[in-house]
Amino acid sequence: MHSVIRDPLSLDEYQFRMTTFLRTLDIGKKRHLCISSENLAGLIPGRSGKESYAGCPALMVATKDALREVFGPDRSITFYLSTRDPQSWLRSSYWQNLRASDLKMDFDTYADTFKDAADFGPILAETQAALGDTPLVTVPMEETLELEFGPATPLIDLFGLPAQTRNALSAPEMKNLSPDAATIAQILALNRSGLDTDTRDARKKALLADR
Repeated sequence: MHSVIRDPLSLDEYQFRMTTFLRTLDIGKKRHLCISSENLAGLIPGRSGKESYAGCPALMVATKDALREVFGPDRSITFYLSTRDPQSWLRSSYWQNLRASDLKMDFDTYADTFKDAADFGPILAETQAALGDTPLVTVPMEETLELEFGPATPLIDLFGLPAQTRNALSAPEMKNLSPDAATIAQILALNRSGLDTDTRDARKKALLADR
């Protein structure tokens, strides 16, 4: 978990595990590979004591090095990072952390604590500098919501699919949306309740299942 530990050993372990995974793939000479995971940029701030995406540049370089090692130095690589405006990201990340951890902050406290993490400009610049001449494409999610395939559209554009293949794709359904304010308040109350972890998580799960 390099984004939390931030030491050379954890980065080496990440690169080793990524290289090991890539060696299990058989994509041939004509197929492309898409690896999509928000955790490639590191754990979301607010989780496990993380305050920002400061580990992102090193993780992207380690991913690039693993790809080069397995597929060769001449293989074309493009990195794509979707961003959000600060307020939207803060609300979304608050809900993700509230749902999946024992976060006890109210939103205003959380937003003040992690306001710097919501400014993606500096970390994106650091990531591009670390990647050198390897392209880093970034698109604000807000600009993608009305596109053909929603937030997935810029990523699909990078594939350069034939028209027939692209036309056969279906727009994905929007999932994992933040709930209403009342539900958020109930989850916060459970996190602050002092219940043991298993009981608390079971009640959170039951509450969200009724949404």
